[in-house]
Amino acid sequence: MAGTTGIILAAGASERMGRPKLLLPFGDTTILGSTIERVEASRLDRVVIVTGFGGEAIEASIEAQRSMIVTNPDFRRGNMSSLLTGADADPGADAFVLVPGDLPTIRTAVIDAMVDLWEHQAPWAAVTAYNGRPAHPFLLSAAAVEELRPFPGEKVLGRLFIDNGDGRVQRLDVSGDAPKDVNTPEDYEELTGR
Repeated sequence: MAGTTGIILAAGASERMGRPKLLLPFGDTTILGSTIERVEASRLDRVVIVTGFGGEAIEASIEAQRSMIVTNPDFRRGNMSSLLTGADADPGADAFVLVPGDLPTIRTAVIDAMVDLWEHQAPWAAVTAYNGRPAHPFLLSAAAVEELRPFPGEKVLGRLFIDNGDGRVQRLDVSGDAPKDVNTPEDYEELTGR
């Protein structure tokens, strides 16, 4: 299999929120449900949802149309372990587009723009820049995933995409604000206008 695979990271423990944030109501679905809808509406060839903490409840809430669900047994090791779990579920993919499950307002058009970037330029990796500020979605080629595989932990992707110390990481410049992630009760209140 080839092409681009989206990986939705839904394995975290929601420690700053104090309750399972992905299951919180958002519109007529949940935070995770909205994220999945927007990712599945994109031009990605395949979608993998990686669960972990509270996996049974998370998986029971998912109403995916075209996603494969896999469980990360080592979710406490951070987002790199979830990336690898998702990549290993689709070992033939050429590239992976990463989207955290707590981005219910991510724009499908931005995900499609990342797919276009891959199809026309095939970068080693890429980060979306909203008005110059890096944020999701991220793109990793299969080669980048293999190169990063030996480096476990939570900060690997942050160093690569946010600190952007590697010249092989391209920027996809888009207009508008970055999608708001939901980490705290205050973030949720701001997102929902409550």
